[in-house]
Amino acid sequence: MKMEKKKRELDDLLNRYLDGNLSEADVRVLSTQIEESAEVRERYWELASIHGMVEQTMQSASLKATTGRESAEQERRPRASGLSRIKTGIAGLAIGVFSASVVWAFKLPQDNQPQPKIQEIVSEGFENPEQNFKRRFPFEAGKWFGDISSISADQEKSSASGVRVAQFLDNPKTKFAYARYLIDLGSYAEVYPTHTRSLRVDTSFFASNLDDSSVFQIRLAAFSQAPQDIARIWNDREVLFDQVLQHVGRNHITKPGQDSEWHKLGASIEIPPGTRSVVISLGAGMVDSNADKSNHYLDDIRVSLVDSPRAIYADNAQ
Repeated sequence: MKMEKKKRELDDLLNRYLDGNLSEADVRVLSTQIEESAEVRERYWELASIHGMVEQTMQSASLKATTGRESAEQERRPRASGLSRIKTGIAGLAIGVFSASVVWAFKLPQDNQPQPKIQEIVSEGFENPEQNFKRRFPFEAGKWFGDISSISADQEKSSASGVRVAQFLDNPKTKFAYARYLIDLGSYAEVYPTHTRSLRVDTSFFASNLDDSSVFQIRLAAFSQAPQDIARIWNDREVLFDQVLQHVGRNHITKPGQDSEWHKLGASIEIPPGTRSVVISLGAGMVDSNADKSNHYLDDIRVSLVDSPRAIYADNAQ
């Protein structure tokens, strides 16, 4: 009886975590259990698959979000084991899950400090009515894949930009529907040794159901492999944590009763040395799967590479 009770308590803890309803104290408890028990880790993956939240659990591999490291080292340090990143990532997840909105700010430089170089590399408003999106994980860079379709804006949902938007399509296999894109950094000039590079994604989401809460997600992940090799890694939970170099995740949870509006969300990932490919994963779903269905939409996606001078060089320039 005690064992059954413990299993029920664990499942409740894991389900609340995957639904984004776990307190910071409970996150710490779960973090310890996952680190210490192979059985708990296995159950964690099982429920993550059921929830369709494998993408969200990937953020446990995030070095930046969980270690607070501000810049990539010139030489790549040995990465922590997948288990350690799971532990630290779960602790970091609470911030993103419980934020009703995400506000990004950059430290304003002094007048005599070098300015970051910003290069917009992707701008997508889904204006082409003939766009055909393959409902699978991307197998090549530079194209959008996933559970989306380009449709005309109307009075119910005016576009964030242009005259068309992307509508998320129902995916019976997962709790969330996704749009994904692969960046091939091999197509761009390498970053100067005096700079660090990050990738910034800004986009807008919309939900037709204003009475129930929706969740909008941005997931960014960096890999050393070429774009055509990422799908097998992303879909294989046995190797995912060991292969990802850096991962950042952000959630936005809408509040019931809010006015009809587009929700702007942004996320940024620091690019570690040796990165070849970056995955952009944008998702939408209901907080409560039993709530009335909502149509979810996506528009005005902008992706930028940001090359920032390292602090040491900025100090020397003074």
